[in-house]
This record gives sequence, structure tokens and C-alpha cells, in this order.
Amino acid sequence: MALVGDLKEISIATLLQLNCVEKNTAQLTVSTPKGPAMVYMDKGEIIDAVYAGIHGEEALYRILSLSQGEFRVAEVTERPDRTITASWQRLLLEGMRVLDETKKGKEQIASTIGHYLSAAPNVDGYVIASKSGQILASEGNGDHEKLAAAAVLLTWAGQEISSRLSLGEMNFARLAYAKSLTFFMDCGDLVAVIVARKSPLLESVYAQVDDVRKRLKYCDLDNVHHGVEVFA
Repeated sequence: MALVGDLKEISIATLLQLNCVEKNTAQLTVSTPKGPAMVYMDKGEIIDAVYAGIHGEEALYRILSLSQGEFRVAEVTERPDRTITASWQRLLLEGMRVLDETKKGKEQIASTIGHYLSAAPNVDGYVIASKSGQILASEGNGDHEKLAAAAVLLTWAGQEISSRLSLGEMNFARLAYAKSLTFFMDCGDLVAVIVARKSPLLESVYAQVDDVRKRLKYCDLDNVHHGVEVFA
């Protein structure tokens, strides 16, 4: 019988540990905006992982970082080619180390982008947070926790709508006030909120916001992990 649930209730690491200890032959599948993430186990050993076109240990470590989505654990009859040979104990320990480095990497990125935003002429405030709502950097007035929660909710809703209607990826949602614009942005592993003053040169404001979004989304965890500078 298949086991289904939500990652808000149990972690990927716990699911894998339980199945490996029980020496199960099973497939763990997690629904994500990037498509299904899958881990295959054979008699309690992790033999393959697939996520976003990546196979092997790298895919497994990325899957271990997932904290949102529905999961399914079911028996598997056709086993894939083995791409992972290390023991499940070593894999989970290494996965926890990678996750710790990833957290530090996110904080480094948020701090760097925060300095950039602080110096931007049209920006009155910002919040950069993880997709679990943890604030990594912020400045300006307002309830930063509520802004972060709103960004997580809006980006999740945007992904769902975009996926169902085949509209491509969501870049940001915008709220307009008399003198300001608030942008809620999906930045891959992070979310961001920017409060910017309206300007006669609105194109420059949008260009600035899109620049921040791209820096957070495409110059993030891989760059930090491999020691590449966030800014060129």
C-alpha cells in the first residue's frame, strides 16, 4: 500500500531513513514546480535519484532540501540503473552537511543583495526570505514577517496558476499604491519583497526589480557552493 502525505508533516530525510531501516524496495516521489523528484531504494539502499534532469547524489542532495510538496512512497517493480553506491547512512549525513552549507549560502546571498538594495535610489524597503518564511535580510518599515508570508503565498499561487494555464513561469506580483509599488518575487529557492517609490521613469524601476530577481534566482546556491562571486 502506498504512503502519501505532505512534507510539512515529515521530512525527506526521515522518510528515507524509515524505508532504509526497514530494508524496503520503494520509490519516493515528491511533487514540485520543477516536476517530480524521485528517489529509488532497493532492499534498504538508495540506488538512484532524479530531479530537474539531474541524476545521482547531486539530485539526492537537492531533493533532501525540499520542504514543501506532496509525497508518495510506493513499491517499485522496475529498478533503474544504479547511479549511487554509497551507504544510505553516509548519504544522509552528507546531505545534512550540504543543507547547512546551503543555509549559510542563502544568508550570504541575502546580505549581498541587501547592501545593493540599500543603495538603490528608488527602494524604500525590502525583505528577502526562504520559502519556509524565514527572513534572511530586511530593511524599512512594515511587518516584515507578514510581507515574507505574503510573498511565499503569492509565489506558490503564481506557480500553480502558471502551471495549470501553461503561461510560463511567474516573475513577480505587483501591488500599486498612490506613491509606491510593492513587488512580490519568486526567486527560485528564495522569495523577495521590494517596496519602491513611483518614478517618472517607471521602466527603470521595473528593470531594477527584475535585476534583483535574476540575481537571487540565477546566481544563488550553486554559485555560493562552488565559491563563485554573486556579482560579476
